[in-house]
Amino acid sequence: MKIIHTSDWHLGHQLYGYVRIEEQLSMLSQLRDITERERPDALVVSGDIYNSPAPGSQVQRMYTDAILSIHETSPETVIVVTAGNHDSASKVEVDRNLWQLANVHVVGNIGRNDGQPDYSKHIIKVGDKGYVAAVPYVFEQNYPAADGDDNRQRAFFRGLLKAVAAVNDCHLPVVLMAHLAVAGCDMTGHNMSVDSVGNIDYTPLSDFGEDYDYLALGHIHHAQTMGSGKCVARYCGSPVAVNFDENYKHSLSVVTIARGSSPQIESVEISNPWPLITMPSSPVDFNEALQQLENLDAGKKAYIRLNVKAGTLPPDARERAVAATDGKNCRFCVFRIVNTASPLHDKTAAGMTAEELREMSVTEVAARYMERRGLADPDFLKMIDEIDKQIEEERRQ
Repeated sequence: MKIIHTSDWHLGHQLYGYVRIEEQLSMLSQLRDITERERPDALVVSGDIYNSPAPGSQVQRMYTDAILSIHETSPETVIVVTAGNHDSASKVEVDRNLWQLANVHVVGNIGRNDGQPDYSKHIIKVGDKGYVAAVPYVFEQNYPAADGDDNRQRAFFRGLLKAVAAVNDCHLPVVLMAHLAVAGCDMTGHNMSVDSVGNIDYTPLSDFGEDYDYLALGHIHHAQTMGSGKCVARYCGSPVAVNFDENYKHSLSVVTIARGSSPQIESVEISNPWPLITMPSSPVDFNEALQQLENLDAGKKAYIRLNVKAGTLPPDARERAVAATDGKNCRFCVFRIVNTASPLHDKTAAGMTAEELREMSVTEVAARYMERRGLADPDFLKMIDEIDKQIEEERRQ
């Protein structure tokens, strides 16, 4: 079975107030072209379609038009879409039955029948090529209760794969989809002030069992492969960077899967007409950084973060940086303020912008405050994290 694996589109995301429709349309166009060229048996989208549970009508039309365009380009391709933590589960599922007319299968919520797991909702047969077992983002406590295992998440995934095995008489390849953080994954680029908090729960790879051939993951934006042998897990990565720290190539994965053997994975890079650039590469005084911005090619499209040393910013630094982009295609966004006297903290309190603060979770804000005050209390942070997750779960429904 041949699939295209993509995730974390974050449609509707704005970068420091700049609308990113052009970049997102470009990404979706490239995805359509790659699908037309590769003609996969399935296209799997592992969550975070949108950047917000309440996307605007223009953003929703962009998503709908893109999926329909991909279907028209390759009508034989089965499309499977799951909800991520940024998506509204109910909004993703609202047209579930209608989408099936276009060979699109959408899973936003966990299937239940009288309180018990309804695995049939999650099992999608891909012709005579294989099966996709699709699981959306769900807080662990909201999985259906399972007898004999107090870990509801682990019990659900293993129960789902057993249900797939029961119908997989021809021993076809099995793709499992999930949107979560696997223990040991590379978190490069994620905006977290303290690694142990911030709405990140880590799932051991062993919790999924061994009855799949490829685990198509979403949630972590840095593309990477985990596991070995026939049980391979992969984050395809986000196709468009959502912050300046995601300074690596962005891509989707074309995967060829045979039952019982290691999948063949090809990473296909997605180009961005508006790259995110931090300049210069090392922190310098503000005036030197400003000079480099003024000398930037006027025709170059880019979002700019200026890398400056702490203590060198004048009061009108932002106004001067914005003025330096007049007549240019680039867009100044923010300063990266580096305290060169402290190798442990490269950003001073003054360097935290309102936009960056809005991107942080409640737990991250609390952790940053307590860290600076020397009041580290893991139990208190855990309590805040649990409350925040309950609120987030209600918001997604």
